Amino acid sequence: MTVHRNLRKSPTLSAAGRSPHRGILIAGFLPLLLLGCQSSGSAKVPAGSPMAPPPPRPRPIATMDRDRITIADIEPEMLEAIGGRIVQEYVLDVMLARAAARRSIVIEAEDLEQERSMLLANLADDPDRGERLLGELRRRQGLGPIRFEALLRRTALLRRLVAEDVEISEAARRGAHDLRHGPKRTTRIIAVEDLRTASDARARIVAGTPFATVAVESSLDASAARGGLLAPISRLDPSWPSAFRRTVFESEVGGLSDPVQIDGRVLIVLVESERPATGVTFEAGQAMAEADARLAVERLLMDRLARRLAPEGQVKALDPSLRWSLSPIE
Repeated sequence: MTVHRNLRKSPTLSAAGRSPHRGILIAGFLPLLLLGCQSSGSAKVPAGSPMAPPPPRPRPIATMDRDRITIADIEPEMLEAIGGRIVQEYVLDVMLARAAARRSIVIEAEDLEQERSMLLANLADDPDRGERLLGELRRRQGLGPIRFEALLRRTALLRRLVAEDVEISEAARRGAHDLRHGPKRTTRIIAVEDLRTASDARARIVAGTPFATVAVESSLDASAARGGLLAPISRLDPSWPSAFRRTVFESEVGGLSDPVQIDGRVLIVLVESERPATGVTFEAGQAMAEADARLAVERLLMDRLARRLAPEGQVKALDPSLRWSLSPIE
């Protein structure tokens, strides 16, 4: 969320003072230096010279029948596909390492294990199911051993860096309790750009076209592919705009809302069902609410810090293939 990456530094070359006599001596001994002292690395052989070593062959990474596939064979495609993401992760790792060094923060193996345990607990209450879901998540996101350890280290560093700024309000505690124990509503939405488009979409639904069909065809929200279906929504969940939560919980279950303007879009909301509250009082669940609220505040501060350390547009791509995956979508 690999071991710690050291900052890369370019070697510095300094020129020694020269005299005419010294130049003659160096020219005379140059063949001996090349033959007997090649390991010093101080003498440079012009490219193309008969004495120049052949360029290293690209390292093979796979075979197909008897043919070898090298990293050079697929480098442009790899840069186009995931190069931008990897470069952005590298930049954030470098900036986090600098920030941690300034504050003498060191991440140990137990910190990584704690982050992994928190991730499992967030995925599922049952440890075995959590492990299965984590495996599926890692495969979907391409999180092999190197990138997964880097993710854990990155998260651990961010958490340590924001620790002193975490403050838990009473509203955050009650919101966390409601998120865990309060009622939740299963909702579908259609998000469009203007009121006329929203009215037309609503008229199609009233006339009998399934909500999911209209959502797939008309909605601009990421949920369109799922027919507008959202994850269950809590009344006090701060991750949703307050105006949207108010619309969801003021609507009748099974009823279709009028078009409502929220965050620059016009929405139509359908509340499909409601899961009732668990009955656990705030007093009884206060300790868990405190822990949940702390995690939520930490995540918010960590995200802000990551964006500040590695802002969008900071990296300028020189390779055209990398530029494809690094450039933000317009």
